[in-house]
Amino acid sequence: MVRLLLFFVCLSNLTACGNNGPKMVPVSGAVTIDGVPLSFKTLLFVPESGTPGGGAGASTNEKGEYKLLASRGGALTDFHGVCPGKYKVVITEPMFPISQDMPATTTGDTPAPAIGLPSAAKTKKAATGPSIPVVYAKRETSPLMVTVPDSGGAINLELSSKLK
Repeated sequence: MVRLLLFFVCLSNLTACGNNGPKMVPVSGAVTIDGVPLSFKTLLFVPESGTPGGGAGASTNEKGEYKLLASRGGALTDFHGVCPGKYKVVITEPMFPISQDMPATTTGDTPAPAIGLPSAAKTKKAATGPSIPVVYAKRETSPLMVTVPDSGGAINLELSSKLK
């Protein structure tokens, strides 16, 4: 019985992907539309077939800059980055207004333990800027395809208002 238990413990250690999941690399960048920063929008990196992990997401700040966060099953915190591979990028208006004063992290460079909604009193209305053409809002229609290299890095996204 003890041998069987030790076998399963060893087997579970061998099948674990690296340190608590697949390799993640940092990815950040800026989003513009016709050269104008796209402020306070939501991005999703949806993995294409063969890319490990569940993808990642981010919100742009007032300058259109973003930094990807991903979650892993069973984890209590989010992780900076995404797995290397190919992704379709979807960009939408946020479901809830993005607060300009909502902290992105709890301490230092550690992601917050959970995504919480700010109270209505603290929430600032998202800046109105260029609208996002509907083509970017769906995985099936978004023309944005990126490859995240093994080293991660900056991935800037340029949208066009002329796409329908």
